Amino acid sequence: MLVDDQIKNIRHNFILASEEFGFEFVSPFNLTDEIEVFGYISNYGSKHGVVICLTTPPDFLIDHKVIEWCKEKDCFYSFLNIELLTGEYKPSYFREMLRDWGKY
Repeated sequence: MLVDDQIKNIRHNFILASEEFGFEFVSPFNLTDEIEVFGYISNYGSKHGVVICLTTPPDFLIDHKVIEWCKEKDCFYSFLNIELLTGEYKPSYFREMLRDWGKY
């Protein structure tokens, strides 16, 4: 389960990455009135951007409503392990993640 301090830390790391790598990051981001996700980046993953959700070990649960919404909108989505995002900002992690998602 995510706690507020973890979410704040991850959000801070994404903001640092957005400044370093030059992308716009919106967090939190509402897909619908009922579905809120951790974040959104408009120019990576697909022509319609990437929806970012957080997941935790050991179960790595995902929200199938998010997946359905993204498929309907032809939008890329990614469920990220919070253990890789918390703590000190790691530019190399974000560089690789952005490279994997691809810029549009």
